[in-house]
Amino acid sequence: MLSASRFRRAAIGVAVVVAFVAAFALTPPRGPRSMRQFNPSRLADLEVRMWQAYYAKERVRLFTLLVTMLHEQYRYSWAVAATEGFHLARAAATFGDLKGGYDVVLPDLEAAYATARWWTDAGFDPRAVAKAELAWWVARRVPDQNSPEHVGALIADEYAALYETSRRSVETPAFLRAQAAALRDAEAGQPDWIRIGDLLQASYSALLTALASENV
Repeated sequence: MLSASRFRRAAIGVAVVVAFVAAFALTPPRGPRSMRQFNPSRLADLEVRMWQAYYAKERVRLFTLLVTMLHEQYRYSWAVAATEGFHLARAAATFGDLKGGYDVVLPDLEAAYATARWWTDAGFDPRAVAKAELAWWVARRVPDQNSPEHVGALIADEYAALYETSRRSVETPAFLRAQAAALRDAEAGQPDWIRIGDLLQASYSALLTALASENV
C-alpha cells in the first residue's frame, strides 16, 4: 500500500495533470472571437479535406477536421470546438444518408449556430442560419435547382444572415463556393480537388474582403 506521503504526492500529480488538461481544453487561441477574421487559404484547404471525408463517409476524420477548423480559424477553445464540431459533423453525416425528410438535421445545425452566436457575441438568428444552410444543401440534390447560380443565391442568403450583412456584398463569394460544389458534383467519380480548392480559396478571399470592407 502507498504511504500517506506518497499518496499525497500522487494525488497532487494527478491534480496538476487534470488542471493542465482542463486549461488546454478550455483556453481559446489568441485573437478575436469572430467568424469574420480567418485565413482564406487554410480555410479552403480544410474545407476540401472535409468534403473528401464527407463523400468517403469518413466520419471520424470529418469531425476531426471540423474541430480543427473551428479551433484554428474561429478561435474556439478545444472544448467548444468539439461540442460544435459534433453537431455539425452529425448533421452532415445524417444528411448524407437521407433521401428526404431533411429537416431532422435542423436541431444539430441550430445548436451549432447557437454556440457560434454565444461564442462570438453576435446577433444573428441561429434557426434562420440553420434553415438557410440546409436550403442550399438540399438544392444541390435537386436536378432543376442545383445550378451554381441558384445554389450560390441560397449560400448568399445564409451568409447575409450569418454575418449580419447585406446580401449583395456576399454574392460573389457565395457564387464561387457554389461553383466549387458544382464542380465536385459534376466530377463525382474523380473530382479535380486542386481546381475545387482554388475556387474555395477565391471564395473565402472574396468573403474576407467583403466583410473587412464594412469596417473601413
